[in-house]
Amino acid sequence: MAAFFRFFQHPFFYRKRTIVFIWAFLGVFTGVKQALTGHMPPFSNDNNYLLFINSYKHLAAHLNLYHYYPAETNDSYHYGPLFALLVAPFYWLPHVLSLTAWNVLNSLVLLYAIYQLPLSDRHRAIISWIILHNSYTCLLNTQFHHICAAMIILSYTMLVKKNEAGAAALVVSGMLIKLYGVVGLAFFPFAENKARYVLGLAGAFVVCVVLPMPFVGVDYTLQCYLDWYTSLVEKDALNLDPANVRSNVCVIGMVRHLTGNYGLSNLYFIGPGLLLLASAYLNLKQYTNTRFQLAILASVLLFLNLASTSFESPTFIISMPGAAIWYLISQQTTLDKWLIGFAIVLAGFAPSDLFPAYIRTHFVNQYALMVLPLLLIWLRLHYTLFTGSLLIEKSESQLVVS
Repeated sequence: MAAFFRFFQHPFFYRKRTIVFIWAFLGVFTGVKQALTGHMPPFSNDNNYLLFINSYKHLAAHLNLYHYYPAETNDSYHYGPLFALLVAPFYWLPHVLSLTAWNVLNSLVLLYAIYQLPLSDRHRAIISWIILHNSYTCLLNTQFHHICAAMIILSYTMLVKKNEAGAAALVVSGMLIKLYGVVGLAFFPFAENKARYVLGLAGAFVVCVVLPMPFVGVDYTLQCYLDWYTSLVEKDALNLDPANVRSNVCVIGMVRHLTGNYGLSNLYFIGPGLLLLASAYLNLKQYTNTRFQLAILASVLLFLNLASTSFESPTFIISMPGAAIWYLISQQTTLDKWLIGFAIVLAGFAPSDLFPAYIRTHFVNQYALMVLPLLLIWLRLHYTLFTGSLLIEKSESQLVVS
């Protein structure tokens, strides 16, 4: 067993080119696989991707983006009109090439964001290994969540690199694509030039809202935003359906499934959760501490998963980087090691065939248990922030690169 672990300590596994090759290969493999298998009943392997690129066709034809088009896909669109415009280049490419390029782009954009974190290359590599299976799950579902996670991470890294305009553009565009990007505002206290950041947010908002208008007109664009709001309300109601065990993989969803009380309000978790997250900002003197900033980034990425009823297994690629970042800045006690292992097994491998199917179907999916280890990690993170132990420098390694 010791020899097994020593094998994976070889420098090969920590080289950047090794990581890039593996992540690019997974993008190519999953893209080609899902494009070629395509619509093979009872599954539609490229359904999400078709949903994305067909949104451009509907946008160009001035159709309602959020109607259900059963001849094209088995779901409806829930992203902003800005996204429908941005995917236009993929619509015009041949399907196999288009889907493969989409998956490779998603994969490498997130990897790029990870390598912008103020950590050593070795620890960036560790994050990429911890979340690799989540990445594979998301790529098989041809989702956008890699880029969504990358935009949140980059909205932090750009801010601390004094690129306020770039950080602001990522926050606003992320918000107008899938709402999740708005959490980038949590990094506002870390901005050195806050006035420039606020102006950047205002400018980016105007640009992103107006961007589709020259192509499809003012009235249609504004109607798209109204229709988007309606679709999100309907999607939230669908997530609360007791029979729907695919989404609502969040804390309140887990509690609803465990208790059978589906009338529980999201506010029962979101309210206390926001208060706990906000309490971390009372550490005013720590705002320039890179470890503290990384703890907030990890907390925000995890909190999205804990609070959003739209989370499902592919979406965990957003929250698992938060768990990995937490582990690397933690003191890595025995408890910490058990928690990250628990997260890798349950939040990482549970959706796959590597996990026992009976347990996955009758327990993990039925009771939304994938979120449990992430909740425990998030609570552990805030406990150690409160006690100050998370901010103690680790003597055994140079973890943070200032």
